[in-house]
Amino acid sequence: MMTTDQLITPDLISRFDLRVPRYTSYPTVPAWNNDVKPADYIQMLKDIGKSDPPLSIYVHIPFCIRRCLFCACNMIVTKKEERAKRYLRYLLMEIEKTAEYVGSAKQVIQLHLGGGTPTHLKPDQLDELFIALGNHFDFAQGAEKSIEVHPSVTTAEHIDVLKEHGFNRISMGVQDFDPVVQAKLNRHQTYEETVELIELSRSKGFQSVNVDLIYGLPYQTPYGFEETINQILDIRPDRIAMYSYAHLPNVFKHHKGIPLEVVAQGEEKLNRFLTARKMLLDNGYQQIGFDHFSTTEEELWQSYVNKTLRRNFMGFTTKAGTDLIAFGYSGISELTSGYAQNSKDMHEYEALVEKYGVATVKGHRMSSDDKTRKTIIMKFLYEGDIVEQGNEAIIEKVKNYLDEYVKIGFLERTEFGWAATALGRIFSRVVASSFDKYYDVSRHLFSKSI
Repeated sequence: MMTTDQLITPDLISRFDLRVPRYTSYPTVPAWNNDVKPADYIQMLKDIGKSDPPLSIYVHIPFCIRRCLFCACNMIVTKKEERAKRYLRYLLMEIEKTAEYVGSAKQVIQLHLGGGTPTHLKPDQLDELFIALGNHFDFAQGAEKSIEVHPSVTTAEHIDVLKEHGFNRISMGVQDFDPVVQAKLNRHQTYEETVELIELSRSKGFQSVNVDLIYGLPYQTPYGFEETINQILDIRPDRIAMYSYAHLPNVFKHHKGIPLEVVAQGEEKLNRFLTARKMLLDNGYQQIGFDHFSTTEEELWQSYVNKTLRRNFMGFTTKAGTDLIAFGYSGISELTSGYAQNSKDMHEYEALVEKYGVATVKGHRMSSDDKTRKTIIMKFLYEGDIVEQGNEAIIEKVKNYLDEYVKIGFLERTEFGWAATALGRIFSRVVASSFDKYYDVSRHLFSKSI
């Protein structure tokens, strides 16, 4: 019998290395509009205050001391302390006012800080932020609290503050340890300082360590990335997210200076993923979805096995059934009734927070059809299943695609509908896009599936 790797032919790659969404939401952000304003979001917040589901909170800290040339985050390069101080003032205003809209009945079971680099804030500033969140929201005992960090700006004092406030998960971008790749892409993070920070976190009792990697980076070589994987295996993080590099010079100006000939594509890029994937699987990791790996002891794997895994803007999450409130510049909230995104202009963000207490500039109100399609897409991405019962009307519209995916070997028929094969998991974003009624590659530029 042929292995999954052997089934991936150049023809298959040519046909299905398509530009498709990553589906951290459905509908995806390009399908949203500017009709969702602060007043609409405020009403959404008041509505969830009357409902049962608990809350997740995301806080966006956009600052970094330098820009990595592969980065696609909403971030701001600065070394000015006053910018962080000013930003914190507006965050606290937004937190206080949002809590008033939601009311005090909701319990928070998950908190995540992303960026940028959240530890760009000084330890005493993080302390002030966490105190404010605790004063305005009711955090459940043992709530999951996680943060993205970078060794160059994260100190032992940062770790102490995080531990004092109950943080139990830490996430660190590594991407690639190859010093040539790092130098070319303006990223500076050695293996040694990464290990030091992870060991410190573990010694302080952090339950889980996540590491982010990127395959297909400019200047990355097969040998260099294999060496990175070997070093990651020595560290043995509890979770690993291995993302595909998206080269989008028409979207990100800093990508324009990267020569196309140093960016791996197609079969070359996919082989880099497959090699890394095999190394991880051979060393006891389990694959979750199309881009995450976990030890079998990790809560993420247990959630996958128990079919309680979910996907949102923070990636795969074990906290199912929550409304997600986002704070800060460019933050995206995901509520039962729809999505709401804060301004990506700092001056506008501040002006809106001063006027309304929130900074919404765009979003999407969910229809019943949206909710059904979202359930189908997300379930397929984190469980690999497509359930036919209850979804007949939508499935009928895409039946030709599903039949074709069965013939190709992406899907197999089951008692309840369809299930992804090992091959289909690699191309799962392509399969998921079949259910996306807003998907229009001619209007929106997405990253490639490989």
